[in-house]
Amino acid sequence: MSDEFIKIATEEINEEIQAISTILKSCKDNDDVYQNSKDLQSHTHKIKGLAPMMGQDGLGAICSTLDAILKQINDGKKVEGIFDILFEALPHMENSMSQSNYDMNGISDKITNFSSNLK
Repeated sequence: MSDEFIKIATEEINEEIQAISTILKSCKDNDDVYQNSKDLQSHTHKIKGLAPMMGQDGLGAICSTLDAILKQINDGKKVEGIFDILFEALPHMENSMSQSNYDMNGISDKITNFSSNLK
């Protein structure tokens, strides 16, 4: 990837993460996430596609899982604990973009387990 692509992609992902942060700051519980799930999902969807293209596979993986969960919510499923898992994931998403080689394994495993328990 070119340096220019990496620069632009990094800016876009950081904007998407900031948008998620802004939405979550307005939420107090699962019900608030349900009301904002379409907006949240649009941001996770963009990150899940863009992050792996610039070598951020861990970030792409957690956003892919969060995207799938948010799609279920958009389809009317009530997902207990979604507020907590999103709130916990956010700093890891931010850190993955600001720290090279940030370890996403712990939060990735937690989100994967959370998603597995929904089925």
